[in-house]
Amino acid sequence: MSFQSIRRAVIASGLVIGAAAAFSPAAFADTVNLSGTVTSTLALTTSPTAGPNSAANLPLNSATEQIVRIADLAVSTNNNTGYTLTVSSGSLTKSGGADIPFQVVVTDDGTAAASGDFTVASGTAYTYSTASANAAGSNGKDLSMKFTPDALQDPGNYTASVSVTVVDK
Repeated sequence: MSFQSIRRAVIASGLVIGAAAAFSPAAFADTVNLSGTVTSTLALTTSPTAGPNSAANLPLNSATEQIVRIADLAVSTNNNTGYTLTVSSGSLTKSGGADIPFQVVVTDDGTAAASGDFTVASGTAYTYSTASANAAGSNGKDLSMKFTPDALQDPGNYTASVSVTVVDK
């Protein structure tokens, strides 16, 4: 093969490659947007205590300070910043009788509340917050109340209700 033949072959192949490059389709780019939602698993279950000195059987015959565990609380959330509980307080009342004001506090499950734990006045909402997520059944709490009946408290049935709410932080 002569030099002339090689030169023609190189020129011909260059023309083919050049034409292919000149007429090839343009490259394009685009994006795919992704999204998803994790729903909150926030849950609250309240279980009133039973037996003597319980939610349904408060010791009202003594004019001494009483601290009674009134409910077990089960709270769970998948929010990694935790949750906030808000608990109402108020007074035990009876028509025609003197009210018995009470305070509330939330403690870890199985931890007895002490008198000094009750720092929020009767009639004021008490708040309790956590700083992390927890699985169902892993974060039990106790709800307790503190009250002192009068020495000569009017006889009769006294009632009240406590509202417990929970929100993700």
